[in-house]
Amino acid sequence: MNTFRQVDLHIHSTASDGSFEPEKIVRVALEAGVGIMALTDHDSLKNNAKMKELAEKAGITFIPGVEVSSTLEDEVFHILGYNIDLNNEKLNHILKSNTSLLERKDDEFIKLLVKKGYSINFEDYERYEHKSSRGGWKALSFLIDAGLCVDVKDYFTRLWIAENEVKFPIFPHPQEVIKALKEAGGTAVLAHPYYSPCDESVESRLKRFLEIGIMGVECFHPNHKKDVSLKCLNWCKNNGITSTAGSDSHGDLIITRHIGKPIVFENEINISELLRG
Repeated sequence: MNTFRQVDLHIHSTASDGSFEPEKIVRVALEAGVGIMALTDHDSLKNNAKMKELAEKAGITFIPGVEVSSTLEDEVFHILGYNIDLNNEKLNHILKSNTSLLERKDDEFIKLLVKKGYSINFEDYERYEHKSSRGGWKALSFLIDAGLCVDVKDYFTRLWIAENEVKFPIFPHPQEVIKALKEAGGTAVLAHPYYSPCDESVESRLKRFLEIGIMGVECFHPNHKKDVSLKCLNWCKNNGITSTAGSDSHGDLIITRHIGKPIVFENEINISELLRG
């Protein structure tokens, strides 16, 4: 019988764009055999306290977390923070600013689609109320209900595209985010470094982030091919830094990602730094 605990350190809830409330996340995690987990909502700490209470009652080791948006050379990178002080003023300022940037960009995006002749109007969007239980965000739900896209994949394939002259806001530099996470007492981990196809070598990409202070790398992620995961894992071992794994579950929003998958056990990765808190 396997005595190792299954690990999932990348999960989203209704506090950002996931569709599961903390109660359901814990229930699904138990069913999946998860023994160590973290909540890592996009630029939000809202549900961490509730998750901690529920997870500990269920006998699951819980690590408070967050996923912070950053920009490096016009590319968006996500930095995971673990075992952070949820009340840290500087970190909360960054999270609030990032959320505002995204909300303003969504407003601009809807106005752009109106200007391009799509059958929507901005006044309807302003009045629209997004239900967090659907997952996603206001602009996505509005456009789905307007019949202009069917899901999150369709949104990013046909609407939020370069041809429509849209791109993500400029977020803080990763170095600023990493510094804030460290000052909040946390461990800063580079999320899914190969989320999208990339020709840059593991050695080159991860070295750049090591030089600006990253403390770990999310080696195992649904978007990583096996060879990439193993290269990242070996790089972490060779450089003596934390290696993590996560499903990046968004509940029902992305049905191909399930809490507890990819299946990675505590003995296969180095998360001692995270558990120390």
